Amino acid sequence: MKFPFSISSFLGYASSFVLVGFSLPLVVAQIPASNISADCKTLMPPHLNSADDFIGMGHFQEDCQRDSQAAVSSFTQAIQLNPKAEEPYYHRGNAYYKLGNYKAAVEDYTQIINQNNTDRLSSRWTAYYQRSRAYEKLDEKQKAISDWTEVIRGSNSFAEAYISRGNLYKAIGDKESAIADYKAAEKLLQQYLDGVFGTGMMDARYQEMLDKVRNELSNMGIDTPAPQITTGIILQSIAKIEVERALNLARFKPQAPTIQHFYAQLQDLYKQLANTQPQVDKGVVKNLISNAAYQKIEDFEIERSQLIKKFTPDHPAIRLIDTQTNELEALIRRNRV
Repeated sequence: MKFPFSISSFLGYASSFVLVGFSLPLVVAQIPASNISADCKTLMPPHLNSADDFIGMGHFQEDCQRDSQAAVSSFTQAIQLNPKAEEPYYHRGNAYYKLGNYKAAVEDYTQIINQNNTDRLSSRWTAYYQRSRAYEKLDEKQKAISDWTEVIRGSNSFAEAYISRGNLYKAIGDKESAIADYKAAEKLLQQYLDGVFGTGMMDARYQEMLDKVRNELSNMGIDTPAPQITTGIILQSIAKIEVERALNLARFKPQAPTIQHFYAQLQDLYKQLANTQPQVDKGVVKNLISNAAYQKIEDFEIERSQLIKKFTPDHPAIRLIDTQTNELEALIRRNRV
């Protein structure tokens, strides 16, 4: 059984790399504009003189040209300029992974692991994470289990690692180990949803993962706790209502029944929140509200860009969007205090 996961959960633990480049003058051909993705936000390096430049070019080729093979070449150039750097090996491994060349990906991740740089433990942890996924693609289950074990050793609060290792134990017939890993994942996911680890871990995706883990345990004959209302669900509801209230304040006065209804809903939710354990820091609530507001603003920007093609800025529909956006921006400012 495969469990879905968000790469954002992985990125939340992984650290950034630092690369020291060496200069070497080179000439790069102009890239036709037609090859560039319309939603590209990665800048193409103006010239290619250093390892950093080639890494940047590799990212541009992947993000904007959707050309992982070209990116492999760029990351290879970066490695030639600075063979001891870890970053280009990591990115080239990822590019190989996208291309389905899992053996080459394993070799690049192994290069980082074998450097055994104790000052860059997070780099090795990330390499183990990626190599385990590549080993799974190669159906080398025991090697993948070994790497997931290293990932867990580096961060024992990473539910995905327990789920993935549990899947592998189940596949090789080690039911006892699989159950132990699923139980560990279940506990962590419940903690995510209860806000134990702060912001960013109370997404509905984690609820979906928790439901599937519990279903898997149930199928293996293990009793699981009855579903409960988690702190994460309450907080998501608070964030949604706060955003809806801000949008309605663009049309109603604070004393209006509609706004008062939102106040009543929020009071009830905060009472529920007060009864949950552990208690969540107020900063978590503010961040979730702000994130919901930012998402709504992005939706408005898309809607406005379509309307402005048909109407002038003083059209009622556009003016309402602008007013609602202002209310959401005010909500975000209030949450920064």
